[in-house]
Amino acid sequence: MDGFFTPLIRARTYRRLFYLLLGLPFGIFYFVFLVTAVSVGVGLVIIWVGVLILVFAVAAWRGMGHFERGFANSMLGGSIEAPQPLVVGRDDQGRRTQWTRVKAMLADSYTYRSFFWLLLRFPFGIAGFVIGVTGTSLALGLVAAPVALAFPDWSTRIDGVSRVLDGLEWLAVIVPLLGLLVAAVTAHVVNGFAEVHLMVAGSLLGPGARREVQVQRRRAQVAEERTRLAHELHDSVGHTLTMMVVQAGAGAHVYDRDPEFSRRALGNIETSGRQALEELDRILGILRDDDAAERSPQPGLDQVAQLVGDLAEAGLGVDLIVDGSLDGLPLDVSRSGYRIIQESLTNVMKHAGPVPTTVSVHRGAGVVEIEVLNGPPAGGGTTFAPAESGGRGLIGIEERTAMLGGSVEAGPRPGGGFRVWARLPLEGGA
Repeated sequence: MDGFFTPLIRARTYRRLFYLLLGLPFGIFYFVFLVTAVSVGVGLVIIWVGVLILVFAVAAWRGMGHFERGFANSMLGGSIEAPQPLVVGRDDQGRRTQWTRVKAMLADSYTYRSFFWLLLRFPFGIAGFVIGVTGTSLALGLVAAPVALAFPDWSTRIDGVSRVLDGLEWLAVIVPLLGLLVAAVTAHVVNGFAEVHLMVAGSLLGPGARREVQVQRRRAQVAEERTRLAHELHDSVGHTLTMMVVQAGAGAHVYDRDPEFSRRALGNIETSGRQALEELDRILGILRDDDAAERSPQPGLDQVAQLVGDLAEAGLGVDLIVDGSLDGLPLDVSRSGYRIIQESLTNVMKHAGPVPTTVSVHRGAGVVEIEVLNGPPAGGGTTFAPAESGGRGLIGIEERTAMLGGSVEAGPRPGGGFRVWARLPLEGGA
């Protein structure tokens, strides 16, 4: 853990002290340059020379701002990010000209933020120079004070000094310790003032508030996209692999008694494997930003009959009840509803095996209700071993439903088995 005197043995403290000491000459230079360039440019703005001076001044202080950001990062140990690149528009002929660059600089907030930072360097430089010189001089003076006691011939040359120091040899120990204390306090003040520099420089020379909002929004979009892809992988590929495992187990169990069933199971496994590979390729295409990846449409509620049929071939007895038309549903509702049913049936295969299951889809006024009911696992002798799960399936169902503003209920049934119910609202009350 850092102690009170730790900053004295850190190289960063002395780099920061050097930065503060240089702040005064740098601040004087920036102040003189800005005041001279702006005043002369404004005074001569009635002719082209003044405009050129102002344009040069703007470009110059933007460059100084870039230098100041790098200098502060290297000397103060900061991590100020670069501002967003200058967006240069085009003229009526679609060309980028010097005038469009000037307009872009005048419209960029970094132009004015860097201007204010360069002006602040002057008062900051004065304060930093005073802190550095005063603290360092006082600390060195106190530490070196005992030298006068070590050389009495020097002290006797100054009238009255020898009499004052007579019998006060103990000051040779106390004064250096006091100087060390002053040095430590100075080091803390230097580091604190350096942090103030970094805070102000970060707001004026960094990306700016708008860029931060854009970065946060982009991060939220990336997180949302990752969650969506994780759901896609878990629901589609996980469902297909579960079907393959179930069919492989069923085929192996009746291989001697019913070779034809085993042959069909192997054919279904091959088909399911191809579907899983296609789904993986589609999702990987999305990760690669491949435009062709979205050409393969995601299944919706209008394809739930095919899903139930595939499961029936795998040995799961599923009854499908559809009340109302499933055509014309919003894509997000249709796709989410399909995935909810798919995940619910996958859980049935994992944890209950070939038990009677009912899937009900009801389209009412402004809402789609989905219910998946399954009976309890058969006692003993089942060929379907329950699989362990981390509970991500139900979490995915809840997240999909919540994104649509709906509600979901899931839990064991009183007489055994499990029930999943989801209510998905339709936009506009369709």
